[in-house]
Amino acid sequence: MIHSYPLKSLYGDYVRTLIGLVFMGVPFYFAFPNLFMTTIFGGLTLLFLVFGIRTALRHVTAIQTSPEGIAVVGLVSKRIAWSDVAKVDLKYFSTSRDKKSKDGWMQLKICDASRCLKMESNLSGFEQIVSRVAAVGFHNGAEMNETTVENFTAMGVTVDLPDEDEGDG
Repeated sequence: MIHSYPLKSLYGDYVRTLIGLVFMGVPFYFAFPNLFMTTIFGGLTLLFLVFGIRTALRHVTAIQTSPEGIAVVGLVSKRIAWSDVAKVDLKYFSTSRDKKSKDGWMQLKICDASRCLKMESNLSGFEQIVSRVAAVGFHNGAEMNETTVENFTAMGVTVDLPDEDEGDG
């Protein structure tokens, strides 16, 4: 199955990039005689440019899931087999000081022994990916911190774990 970041979910990032480039780029252009101001506005313009490039990369990136594993396909492609998942990290980033607020986003990080894949909750089908990764992670005995397990629970992800006493019978 192929998942991607819909333009609608990236639209705000593109707008922020454009606003930042205009409001920092114009002063940067006119600040050339002053080295201090050129450095300040140049750095901020570069920051918004990098943010825009990162957004564009997410826009052209697809996440593919298959029975064999999960892959990021884009300018840089990576693949992790389900059987190789060694670490899972699911973080929640709030945009509000209110801890009970649902404003914010989640970031899923899946690692094997040599590389990691990251994806954010505005990815289409994110919940299905998280559910699959949770099941695989628990099955593989992947490293997960307490926050990750709590975030799985908060998303409503339930995993049926084999009973440890079944083999002792």
